Amino acid sequence: MKVAIVMVNDRTPGLVLDCLRSLADERAAGLDLMVRIGDAESGDGSVEAISRFIDAQGYDWARCVAIGRNGGFAYGNNFVLKHHVLVDPGVTHVHFLNPDTYVHPGAVRELARFLAAHPDAGAAGSRLENPDGSRRSCAFRFPAPWREFFRGASFSLLDRLVPASRAVITPGTRQERVDWVSGASFMMPRAVLEQVGPMDDGFFLYFEETDLMARIRDAGYEVWHVPQSRVVHLAGQATGYRAGGRPSRLSAHWLRSRARYLKRRHGRGGLVGGTVLYLPGDLGLSARLPAAVAAPVASKNLV
Repeated sequence: MKVAIVMVNDRTPGLVLDCLRSLADERAAGLDLMVRIGDAESGDGSVEAISRFIDAQGYDWARCVAIGRNGGFAYGNNFVLKHHVLVDPGVTHVHFLNPDTYVHPGAVRELARFLAAHPDAGAAGSRLENPDGSRRSCAFRFPAPWREFFRGASFSLLDRLVPASRAVITPGTRQERVDWVSGASFMMPRAVLEQVGPMDDGFFLYFEETDLMARIRDAGYEVWHVPQSRVVHLAGQATGYRAGGRPSRLSAHWLRSRARYLKRRHGRGGLVGGTVLYLPGDLGLSARLPAAVAAPVASKNLV
């Protein structure tokens, strides 16, 4: 197996360097690994800084290239794939990895081993953690119009009453088949990627991996959460879409991508229906319920 890691940098060169240091240990352990980093027109000298670091460390397996424009997360990944990864016929697996991550020892190897042992798996995602080791959301159910009411409400009692309504899955320590996994760290066999195609670059940010994994499932493959692959995700550092320590759930990018996904998967009626159901939950339900019943919500997940 030869694994190609794809990253897209947008003005976070320091994070890329930390990620590369952690990946160097993976390669040192015997994994055939290459890393290709695309820079999304950062304009801050990122390409030069990352390239100098690569040269200084002797990381001949890594390279940083200019994408040419900031066309979004999917566009950047697709550019790197087309021009710098799939041109190598030896690459057997592609690992999409956010620059605001660093990997625990064995994280990349565990995904590659899992996919090699499970030919029905089209994608495998890592357990995402905070720096203190606590778990982050990383496995999910597909968005659907009927789930939008529960997503908007973010109400813990409803989640307990209707578990299937929850977008976020809380996986345990066992490998688990899920609808989709976070785009911060997931791997695909090259053959599956070439069959289903890359991410849709019509999504500038958010939902691009959700759409990709829906297509993986449509093609008859499975998507798995592999907790043995542990990756620290400094969420929001790469995109900057955080306010007051929380994700900005209703950012313009999120809204446009949500609309694109719902319309594609459920038609115009699904988009309208999902929006109609979302608003009552988001704007009124938890406010009308007693504080003793409605548990506080730390943040609304961008899923």
